[in-house]
Amino acid sequence: MDTLAALRREIDALDDGILELLAQRMAVARRVAAYKHEAGIPARLADRIEAVKERNAGNAPARGLDPRYVRTIWAIIIEETCSFEERLFAEQAPAA
Repeated sequence: MDTLAALRREIDALDDGILELLAQRMAVARRVAAYKHEAGIPARLADRIEAVKERNAGNAPARGLDPRYVRTIWAIIIEETCSFEERLFAEQAPAA
């Protein structure tokens, strides 16, 4: 039987993996922001935001996850990503 400490170590390892994936996602978001900025595309695209949340929520049940839970998590991830892109846009804006 697993000990609580062993189970917590397993969760900690998974958490580390989630953080690594989030870091990778933000690295791609940096490239997306550069592309959008150059093309004059805004950081926030409502249709894309909804599509990402719905795609992930739709895939949730097959993984034993509640779609509402997944939609909430993705809303937070997307909000931070859009804010990050907007900060990058501001950094790239020419000085007045």
